[in-house]
Amino acid sequence: MKRLIIRSAQYFDGRYLIPKLIKVEEDAWKSNSEELTASSLKIIKRIEIFPQGVSIALIEEDLSIESVGSQYAFRFDWDGDLSKLTSWDELTSNGYIENVHFSSGNTGFLVGVGVVHKFRGEKFEHNLSLEKQYKASELLIAFTLETLFNEGVNQVVGNARIPFYHKMPHMELNEYCNFRTEDGRLFDPVLRFHERMGAKVIKPVTFSMDDPESLNAGAWVLYTRKFKD
Repeated sequence: MKRLIIRSAQYFDGRYLIPKLIKVEEDAWKSNSEELTASSLKIIKRIEIFPQGVSIALIEEDLSIESVGSQYAFRFDWDGDLSKLTSWDELTSNGYIENVHFSSGNTGFLVGVGVVHKFRGEKFEHNLSLEKQYKASELLIAFTLETLFNEGVNQVVGNARIPFYHKMPHMELNEYCNFRTEDGRLFDPVLRFHERMGAKVIKPVTFSMDDPESLNAGAWVLYTRKFKD
C-alpha cells in the first residue's frame, strides 16, 4: 500500500518545494480559466507570507518522490456577517493572498485543494493521526484544518466551486446548492466533499470567479472544528 506524506511548506527548502507545487498546479487545475491555476509568483508569495498554510502531499513511487496534491490557506478576520462573504476573487485578492492575509485573523480561508489526475479517487495510508485510509484531497483538507485550528482560528471558510452546475442550468443557484440525490447526499461533488469533511453550506454566490463549469458561481462553506474519523 502506498503511503502518503503530507507536510507544510515549513518542512522543505523552497528550491525543492516550489517545482513540486507548480507541477501539481499545472496538472490539477488544467482549465481555460487563468484564475483556476495559480502562477509560480502566487505560489512563491503564499509560501513567503504564510508557510503554515501551504501543504503538499508526496509519495515515493518508482524510486522517486512524486507530487500528489497541494492545499493553500490563509487567515483573515471575519465577524460572521454573511454579506461580507462576496466572491473568491475579492476575498483572496484574485489569489494574491499577501494582500489579504492577517497573521492573527480569527478565521482560516481554504484557498483551494488540488490533486494530480492519476491519483484522484485513490485511498492512501498516511502520516496523519487519522486511523482510516483516505483520498489525498481528504487528507490535505484534514491536515489544513488541524493546522489552522491549532494556529488559533475560531472557524474556517472556503468558497467552493460547483462544477456540476452547468449540468443543471434550469435550477436557481440556491436550489442547486441544496439539491440532494435519492441517497441524501448533495448532488454537486465539491459541495458533497466539503459536507463529508464536516462543513456546512452557508451561502451560494452567483459570481465567485471565472469558472465555466460552475457558471462562474460558487458556494461558501463553513468549518467549525477539525476533521474526525
